[in-house]
Amino acid sequence: MQRLHPAPAAFVDDDELRAAYLMPDSSSWRDGRWVRANFVMSLDGAIIGPDGVSEHLGTEADRRVFSLARELSDVVLVGAGTLRAEDYRASRRPLAIVTRTMDLAPELRVFADRGPEHVRPMVMTTDRALRAAPEWLREEAVLVPCGADEVDLVRVLDHLTSLGLPKILCEGGPALLTDLLTADLIDEVLLTIAPRLVGGDAHLVYLPGGMHPPLRFSTAQVLEHDGTVLSRLLRS
Repeated sequence: MQRLHPAPAAFVDDDELRAAYLMPDSSSWRDGRWVRANFVMSLDGAIIGPDGVSEHLGTEADRRVFSLARELSDVVLVGAGTLRAEDYRASRRPLAIVTRTMDLAPELRVFADRGPEHVRPMVMTTDRALRAAPEWLREEAVLVPCGADEVDLVRVLDHLTSLGLPKILCEGGPALLTDLLTADLIDEVLLTIAPRLVGGDAHLVYLPGGMHPPLRFSTAQVLEHDGTVLSRLLRS
């Protein structure tokens, strides 16, 4: 792993890599929290491979940063669509699932494989969906109402912050990221560019008509390893 920006270095060891991804001091946070998004995409902007998941876009360097980003977070925030597509495993780290319809199945590994060593996931949903929640889900997850008919993402973030989980890592998918960005709730983006062309039409942000005005991010850091470019971008 080498650093290209801000201070070029031919080799970044494990300790330096960890230090490079520490979240800023809490004195610079908005609303008492820091919201970081982590994504990998291809050279042509795709965020999933031909198999419909992002795993095969990842490289050795991306996997290192993915694991590190999780280690440095208090809670992982993910949309239900990504949870289903990637079939998330049961986790020892707090996991918050955003879903308006609560379209979740007990066969998903996050529920089916959960043991006493795993944290009970939180489902951030609507009042309407919560009233119709099946009994198995009430037993397997903590259901949190965050809006009447739509999930209010500010309420989601406020709830996580109130639980003492202010370092929030969003892992997607694009719909959740788009909603967070349009509400200006993202403080930082970790964007990995894998040296592959895959085609397809699934991109990082999908917002017909675009953002007005566009959100601006500054480049805080750029690393590179074996053709994979890892950037750290801060909300300007």
